[in-house]
Amino acid sequence: MPGSAEFIQRAVHALEAGALAVWVRRSLVALAVIALAIYYFYDFRGLATSQAMDQAQIGRAIASGHGWRTNVVRPRAIGQLQANGKNVAQKIWSDTYNAPLPPLVDAIALWPIKSHWQMTTSNLVYSGDKVIAAMSIFLFLLSVLVLFFTARRLFDRRLALLACGLVVLCDMLWQYSLSGLPQMLLLLLFNTTIYALVQAVEAQYDGRRVDRWLAAVGVGFGLLALSHALTIWIFAGALIFCVFFFRPRGWTVLILLAAFTAIYAPWLIRNYIVCGHPGGVAIYSVLDGIRHSEAGWMRRINLDVEGIGPSNFRDKITTNFFSQSGHIFEYFGSSVVAMMFFAALLHPFKRTETAVLRWMILAMWVGALAGMATFGINEEEGLAANQLHLIFVPLMTCYGLAYLLVQWNRLGIQLSIARGAFLTLLYLLCALPAIFTIPWFAPPKGSIRWPPYAPPYIATLHNWMQPNEITASDMPWAIAWYADRRALWVPDTIKTFTDLSDYNVLGGPVNGLYLTPISGSQDKLADILKGEYKDWAPIILRNMNLEKFPLRWGTLLGLENDCIFLSDHDREHAPAR
Repeated sequence: MPGSAEFIQRAVHALEAGALAVWVRRSLVALAVIALAIYYFYDFRGLATSQAMDQAQIGRAIASGHGWRTNVVRPRAIGQLQANGKNVAQKIWSDTYNAPLPPLVDAIALWPIKSHWQMTTSNLVYSGDKVIAAMSIFLFLLSVLVLFFTARRLFDRRLALLACGLVVLCDMLWQYSLSGLPQMLLLLLFNTTIYALVQAVEAQYDGRRVDRWLAAVGVGFGLLALSHALTIWIFAGALIFCVFFFRPRGWTVLILLAAFTAIYAPWLIRNYIVCGHPGGVAIYSVLDGIRHSEAGWMRRINLDVEGIGPSNFRDKITTNFFSQSGHIFEYFGSSVVAMMFFAALLHPFKRTETAVLRWMILAMWVGALAGMATFGINEEEGLAANQLHLIFVPLMTCYGLAYLLVQWNRLGIQLSIARGAFLTLLYLLCALPAIFTIPWFAPPKGSIRWPPYAPPYIATLHNWMQPNEITASDMPWAIAWYADRRALWVPDTIKTFTDLSDYNVLGGPVNGLYLTPISGSQDKLADILKGEYKDWAPIILRNMNLEKFPLRWGTLLGLENDCIFLSDHDREHAPAR
């Protein structure tokens, strides 16, 4: 029939060149991204790091209506409260270590599954871990969408799409999405702040007012600081650049600092009221690598800084800087295209705004580099909460891709198939780390992150311990998260432990002790006897006479009985209370 033939012809034309073709391509791209997310999520084995679990348990407290409360006690926080005349038993349960926004985002993810908050021993992967990872994946994909709009303004739509594809294929970004760390929140906020910066730069060149965009930039950096205080170093780099670029300089500084302060200052005031210091207990992280690790300092009530001077920080910063330099390719997600950003600094981009912004990105990255060198990057399972190189990868990928395409065009090769092969090669190089995670290439992994975490065994402490009882442990964050019970990070000495318990410093005695491979089987014998847990070596090595210890009843836990739980009575066989 003529009518049917005409309808079919129009449909085919729409599919090939019309609006329908656009939506078909968009749908295919969306399905590919969803399939990639499902692939990574299928292999999810639970949260990977201590800070992720720490923030998650605070997020659960927020979702319960208790605010930024914590079940993790750091001995250094006790010493800080005592030094500032605070009531330790009351104030110790208010968190002053973590930034406030990541737990708030976790709370949003956890609230819908409130009925599944209690983990059972039959679950290998906690449902709370899953929803937090799902939220991080959502934030990652949302940040890629923001990146597209930014890249489209700086370059063009085609390059923005190609760059976003390269970013989506970056394996390290997916690994951080599944870690529960705040990097995906940082990535979203950073990309959004950069979008405001692009608008400010364009307004400057167009002769329009820039104050509202600068205020938006200040708010963006304030939110970044509320997500991770180390991003203040990035703000410092941006502030220095803005002072030289925008006019008038004094007004620029005033707007940026006023907007930033309005967002960030309330949290500092809150910390000062709680513990007597605006930086909270997190301020002592700067001592990481000087005499002790950050964990070593956090496990000490008394702060002994005698003999620590500028030379110690100089040596630490130098060591951290060269360490970062040696791993820079890895820190940039092993992305060849992102690394080409540094070559793009020498390219004369025709669009002035695009040329200017790369120097602003460089200034912010240098600030981040200085901050990471000062505080250090401590990795767990190959991931680190202080790893800020990662949030620069998407924007640097855009510049690196633009530079590589310009160099390709200079070759004068007109064959479209050759250009397609070149782009395919770039995609393949950026996707190599992801390809090597395929089971055919990667060694088999356990269903949980053991050692040191065995969530089903940790969850048993929920039934063994009462909500007001306290368990000391070398992984208090895991007890607070998986068992939902109060946990004290084991102090540096057994004497300090017994004093805290005997004098009810925390509002009651310490009723249990849970030691894991973190202080035991993951270390060599010399590390146990001479390392940061040396005072606990008799208990770790199972050769202490428990008759002289306040917690005399022992129970072995873990996949290979590598964990030991000590208590004041047999809680495993005790009747439920």
